[in-house]
Amino acid sequence: MRGHIRKRGNGYSVVVELARDPETNKRRQKWLTAATKREAEKLLAKTLHDLQTGGFIEPSKTTTGEYLTHWLETIETTVRPSSHRRFSEVIRGRVIPAVGSVPLASLSPLHVQDFYRRCLADRLSPSTVALYHNVLHRALDQAVKWQLLIRNPCDAVDAPHEASPEMTTWTTEQTRAFLAVADDHDLRALWLLAVHTGMRRGEVLALRWQDLDLDRASLAVRRTVTRGTGALTFGEPKSKAGRRSLALPAVCVDVLRTHRIRQLERRLQLGGAWQDTDLVFERGDGSLLHPNSLLNAFFRLTAAAGVPRIRFHDLRHTAATLMLANGEHPKIVQERLGHSDISTTLNRYSHVTMDMQRDAVDRLERLLGS
Repeated sequence: MRGHIRKRGNGYSVVVELARDPETNKRRQKWLTAATKREAEKLLAKTLHDLQTGGFIEPSKTTTGEYLTHWLETIETTVRPSSHRRFSEVIRGRVIPAVGSVPLASLSPLHVQDFYRRCLADRLSPSTVALYHNVLHRALDQAVKWQLLIRNPCDAVDAPHEASPEMTTWTTEQTRAFLAVADDHDLRALWLLAVHTGMRRGEVLALRWQDLDLDRASLAVRRTVTRGTGALTFGEPKSKAGRRSLALPAVCVDVLRTHRIRQLERRLQLGGAWQDTDLVFERGDGSLLHPNSLLNAFFRLTAAAGVPRIRFHDLRHTAATLMLANGEHPKIVQERLGHSDISTTLNRYSHVTMDMQRDAVDRLERLLGS
């Protein structure tokens, strides 16, 4: 293998001779660029070494779009349906139209950085562009593992910082006002469960009676409702920590028992029209309650209670905030929410834990008589 360095303008080019094309016997070269002669010398030495040891990947005619399409097909059975749908929307809707025609072997950090710049110029939020970066980075990491690329171009790109999602919670009084209005609702048990456990919307909707042990006042989170390619399906929780057991307060147990009796009465009335899904919360005929229907009901109750309108997911944040503000140990809150790491809990609810720190400091001060 041979190679040489050429001075070109303000920089340098590294030219490496590759093996001749096996079909046409034509000469092939690999051109690389460097800012200084010293960088060019290092790059030449590394490339020649990679060629000799098998670490160099010869240019491919595969375009970035062709590779990304193949990657989406490959991962379809290895990720959650909702994740695959999101990846597909990003790759097919944004990335391929922007850089899909670029040969994969020629995709550079400049291509990627320019793609992000154009997205921001189109008034897309930094959080959205950060999502694009995460998806593209994951896809190109696989290209490196498959030895289609030497390095991931996204590693050398400055991605926009992903803004932390806005978190709004209810106070104790506002939560009580909501539950008072929800007391007469058909899904009273669901609202109580969401507030007392911090379960996600998909986790509540996927809950089955077999997941409950009312005698022991506990439930097991084993699955969640997720959206695949247009259809709602049941899948695994977000993480291993998401599969968890939760203790229930007596009020939830009592309301769930009443909810069960009413559901059995309705089942007898419908007879053969009842769908035997074992779902705790359903549409009235045993079938899956659509997440949007639940959200609409939540907003109607919120308005009736005269409390600030928040997302259903903010009930989860409300539960965590109230537990921490009441002196609950963050480790318990972490386990109930299903966070993989306690740092996630501490960082997300730092506004509450700081108040807990102040209380601890005051107690220590009183103890020492300062």
